[in-house]
Amino acid sequence: MSVQPLSHEQTVGILNGPRNIPGDATNRIESMLTDGVPIVDIDRFSEVIVGLTVEAPASTDEAIDANYHSIVALGSCSLEMAWLQAGDVYIPRPRRLYEHNQSALNTHDRVFGALMTDPRDRLLKPMFSLQDGGKTHAAALALLANPADPRPSRGQAVQNNRIADNVLDPLPPDILTTDEKTVIKLLIQQTSIGTALYRHSEKDVPLDEVITDAEAELDRLREQCPPEYRDRFDDYLLVSYLTDAGAHTQRARYKDVATGEVRVDVLPENRFNPDGLFSEAPDDMATLKLFQPKHLAVMRRLFPNHYQ
Repeated sequence: MSVQPLSHEQTVGILNGPRNIPGDATNRIESMLTDGVPIVDIDRFSEVIVGLTVEAPASTDEAIDANYHSIVALGSCSLEMAWLQAGDVYIPRPRRLYEHNQSALNTHDRVFGALMTDPRDRLLKPMFSLQDGGKTHAAALALLANPADPRPSRGQAVQNNRIADNVLDPLPPDILTTDEKTVIKLLIQQTSIGTALYRHSEKDVPLDEVITDAEAELDRLREQCPPEYRDRFDDYLLVSYLTDAGAHTQRARYKDVATGEVRVDVLPENRFNPDGLFSEAPDDMATLKLFQPKHLAVMRRLFPNHYQ
C-alpha cells in the first residue's frame, strides 16, 4: 500500500468537502498505521517540513498566508492526510483540523515568534502542525464504532502519537535530525499541564495532588529529552501548551479554504468560559498571560524558573 501526493485543487476540494471522514478512508488509515506504512508521500512531506522551519514573514498578514499554504500543502501529502485535515476535531464549536492547525501556527508566530530565535527552535512549527494530528482519526474510529458517541475525540492522545511516529520516522535526517524528531514526539505526548490547570481550578483538586500527577509526566518527558535540548525543553513545554490553548481564543486566526477569508477562531457566542484562561486586559492582548490565582499556583510549582 502506497500513497501519492495530491494537486492543490484536489486538496482544496477535500478540505472544503464533508467534515466526517469516510469509513473507507478511516479503515485505510488505521491499516496503514498498524502496518507501519507511511500515510504521506515522504518527498512532499519533506517539503512541507522544510517550509515550516524557515523564518516566518514579519507581516502578520503574510505570516497567516504562509501558514495557510503550509497546512494546505500538508493536506496535499496524500489522500489520507487530506481527509485527516478536513475532519472535524469535535470541540464545542465546528472546527476542522486544518483550521485549528493554522490557528496554532498563527498564535505561535504572533506571540512567541520573536522570542523563539535559537536555531534549535525551528522544530516548533513542525511540531504544531502535528500536535493534534491524530484527533480526527480518533474521532472517526470512535464514530465508526458508535455514531452516537458524545465525545468521539477523547482517544486523541494515542492517535496523535501514532500519526507522529508514522510520518516522522521515515523523514531523512537532513530534513529533521533524530534528536529533533524525538523532541517533537515528546512535546506531542504532553497532556499534563492543561489537565493540572483544569483539575485544580475547575474541580478543586488539591494543589499537591495535581502537582504530583503532572510532575510524574513532565519529569518522564524531561528525562527522555536529548541532552542538546534539555536547557530549552521547559521553554518548549510551556510554548507548546500556551500556543495550543491560545489557538482556542478570540485572538486566534485561520484562513478559510473556500473563501480565502481570514476568520476569528472563537466568536463571542462560542465562549464557554466567561473568565477566560488568559488575561484580556488591554496591555496583555499581545500575550498569553495566565492570571487566575489557581492557574498561577499550578504553574509556579511546575515551572518555578518561568513563573515567580
